[in-house]
Amino acid sequence: MKKKTAALIYGDNPNYIDHLSPLCHFLKIPLITNVEEIFCLIKKYYPKVAVKYIENKEINFYVVKNFDNILACTPKNMFDTEFRFHQDILNKEINIFWCPHGNSDKGKTVIFFEGLMHEKNVLIYGKKMKNILKEKKVFHTIENIFEIGNFRLDYFNKFKSHFKKIIKNEISKKLSKKLSNKNLNLLYAPTWEDKEKSSSFFKYIDVLLTKLPSKYNLIVKIHHNLIVQNETTIEIMKLKYSKKNILFLENFPLIYPLLDFIDIYIGDFSSIGYDFLSFNKAMFLLKPQNKKLSSDLFDIATVIDDKKIFETIENSKLSHHALNNENLIQKRKNLYDSTFKKTTDLEKLKNLLKT
Repeated sequence: MKKKTAALIYGDNPNYIDHLSPLCHFLKIPLITNVEEIFCLIKKYYPKVAVKYIENKEINFYVVKNFDNILACTPKNMFDTEFRFHQDILNKEINIFWCPHGNSDKGKTVIFFEGLMHEKNVLIYGKKMKNILKEKKVFHTIENIFEIGNFRLDYFNKFKSHFKKIIKNEISKKLSKKLSNKNLNLLYAPTWEDKEKSSSFFKYIDVLLTKLPSKYNLIVKIHHNLIVQNETTIEIMKLKYSKKNILFLENFPLIYPLLDFIDIYIGDFSSIGYDFLSFNKAMFLLKPQNKKLSSDLFDIATVIDDKKIFETIENSKLSHHALNNENLIQKRKNLYDSTFKKTTDLEKLKNLLKT
């Protein structure tokens, strides 16, 4: 009997959009959400994705009744917290396929990947994530593991002209009104303040906003969870500094089109750093509050542990991060290859979901 499959974003989790939408396109499955704003963002930004909005009061029974497999960024036990009753009533067990929402270095000092223990189906990007699961002693407890590679980059390349129009209209034009297009475009995309204290946001944001040289444009992409945690503070900050050569991105889930546009990336423990490996450009990483945390990205980026961010960028020989540095290029390539598998299990996964 043919199985029916969908992806699910349940609740206010827009940070899952950029991970599940491209996957739905390649697997030819619908994406279900009970948040109208998420539905609108997917319709606006992601071509060829069949997204469907189901109201809160209907979504639980709708999902269980109409689908056998669900792809989600939350594991089975979290899915069952909301859907256990509905599965029992309909006498039907939903098969969950866990999908990662990024490949950061989080979860090494706190319980995180342990939540995947005894998960039936897990999607990973490649060798690096496989090694983390082994370190956490959960790899051998998982029944099926699928290496899906960098499907998000593939999706960006497939619809590049569409994404370039969006960048031009929503970012480039806004910046060009403020200053010359000759400015270098910087992206600051910090992670949120989790239990590991891996975010650099409150340690460095004042310096970034007040000391920004006029020859740079700064795009600030704040993690959704960070906004939820500090909504009033961030709103005041946006009102105060959203001028001149500073642009705060709101309700903008796209990652790869943004990374393609910028010249320099400034980050911390956000998984965007690994996405940025796809582009041979300068990367600067800010040490978070928890200085015990480490990342493989530290070896291929300039790490900053003081408030002299722009002095470091100025003094750093950009050629060191550019095309003529063969040693750095090879290091980036090696890290990219260990993060994202080149030959993927997507077709295997697609066939499995049908049977």
